[in-house]
Amino acid sequence: MKTKVINADIVLCDRVIENGECIYEDGIIVSVGMDLPKCENVIDAEGGILVPGFVDIHCHCGVGLSFMGGSVDDFASIAKFHLAHGTTTLVATTCTSDDDETIGMIETCAEYMKNGEDPTVAGVFMEGPWLNPAQCGAQAVSCMKKPSAEEIKALKEKYPHILRVGVAPELEGGMEFGRTCSELGIVASIAHTDATFTEIEEAVKNGYTVMTHLYSGMKGTERVNAYRVAGAVEAGLYFDELYAEVIADGKHLPIELLKFIYKCKGADRICLVTDASRAAGLPDGGTTTGISRADKDVIIIEDGVAKMPDRKSFAGSAATFDRLFRTMASAIGNDLVALSKMASLTPSRAMGFTDRGEIAEGKRADMLILDRELEIKKIIFGGKEI
Repeated sequence: MKTKVINADIVLCDRVIENGECIYEDGIIVSVGMDLPKCENVIDAEGGILVPGFVDIHCHCGVGLSFMGGSVDDFASIAKFHLAHGTTTLVATTCTSDDDETIGMIETCAEYMKNGEDPTVAGVFMEGPWLNPAQCGAQAVSCMKKPSAEEIKALKEKYPHILRVGVAPELEGGMEFGRTCSELGIVASIAHTDATFTEIEEAVKNGYTVMTHLYSGMKGTERVNAYRVAGAVEAGLYFDELYAEVIADGKHLPIELLKFIYKCKGADRICLVTDASRAAGLPDGGTTTGISRADKDVIIIEDGVAKMPDRKSFAGSAATFDRLFRTMASAIGNDLVALSKMASLTPSRAMGFTDRGEIAEGKRADMLILDRELEIKKIIFGGKEI
């Protein structure tokens, strides 16, 4: 049965249709415009804003649960929590841990995707273990190792739902690893890297396309023998070929840096991500644990963010995607086309998803109705009202 959304300002990839209409059927958008044919089922947006569902390509956890070591039911609970905050596509993310726990997560994800009813989880992002200990952040140094092209070939052959990997490309074997990922159709992301600008330039030539959480887990300009050497941060801002993940929770990056990144990269190269830890959905003032069993520290939740016990660094975010959307709006203004791109279309393009991320004929009917304060009022997922 066809359903029509009416009385909505519809955000497309290049413009906004004021007081527009959108018809979808069997989970697919059929037409978008004005004065469309009548439908038996009608959703009145009541003057709200219709945007595509959010696409989170970097999410570890939520509501005290983790994909690492989690059950199929845990996967479902985390996905349901983030769906309630507008995430209609989620890439379940590992962290650096021992091989058994990492493989267990990948296999549980496959089981969830197979058994779940139209799950939001699209696949796996392996954030490590091929990371640089010098930029470990909250990741377990003891489980980090050098990139191996043969290892990723074997993993992809066995687990085709591995869609993306995070790697420090300056490590021995890192460039070959990037080329191999490109050949396998895996998105190679620069992550937890101590690389210089020139090393990132080389990585771009060898298949790397995304900067994982820009500014976090990477160095900027530093002095070497009195001379300034540009780092990964500057390279991420400079190279147009690179998509940049941005944790726009207002904590990892202040508003001033969000403005700066937007001016440098633009909406077509920025992917908003939650990087959500177990703290997402939990109240301030409490504590939780790390993402995996390799994480021994108690994580503190305060000021709307997760912190390491010494409070000297963050331990992932406590953000939901709707919060990112509103925070980025406070940085750049209510440019709905740009905001929607960074939340949906650009991350879809970075991942190679061609069936979602925008409100257009033939795309998935994953859509959100927002009010004028950008709060979610209704969620349409796969053509179903949530």
